[in-house]
Amino acid sequence: MSAPEEQSADEGFGHGPLQTFEITWQNGHVEKVQGHQVSHSGGALFGERGPRRFAIHGDFDGHWTLVITAPEDDTRIIRNVTAGEWVL
Repeated sequence: MSAPEEQSADEGFGHGPLQTFEITWQNGHVEKVQGHQVSHSGGALFGERGPRRFAIHGDFDGHWTLVITAPEDDTRIIRNVTAGEWVL
């Protein structure tokens, strides 16, 4: 019996190309991070207590990784500067 072939993360889940997100924090600091997905959680919208949070995840070397997470209130805006799309 032969060993199963490994699938790359892109083949198995189709995350697409890595995106660059520009985060502008409330204090004016701007930073860029790379990832594949922006998600939101928490707050009344999700039936949870506490502040709404955002998270950016990415697939790096076949590992799904949390790149950054923070309360949404700490940010002014998050932009996808790869495609020029507004996220928040």
